[in-house]
Amino acid sequence: MANESNAKPNKSKDKKPKKRGRIKETFSELKKVTWPSFATVAKQTGIVLAVVVAFLLVLVCFDQLFGFIYGQIVKKIDFDSVNAVTLISALRSTAAGGLALWL
Repeated sequence: MANESNAKPNKSKDKKPKKRGRIKETFSELKKVTWPSFATVAKQTGIVLAVVVAFLLVLVCFDQLFGFIYGQIVKKIDFDSVNAVTLISALRSTAAGGLALWL
């Protein structure tokens, strides 16, 4: 029975060499990486910020346009006597008005 307890490997001793090996491998891989220069990072950051601002402006414009169209639809609908015919006529007149804005 004493031999059986000696035959079991100690788990804490087995993990340490593996961890050290992985850490060494990680650092050796990091040495192989070609890091960009500060000028490259700054230039690419500027490009990303410009694209984000451009998309922000496009989204704000669409939000304003859809808000305007929604406001026009709401103004034309009399909520006390809403029916399908009233809603369709309001949508048609607003769509024609909204289309005129783009032409």
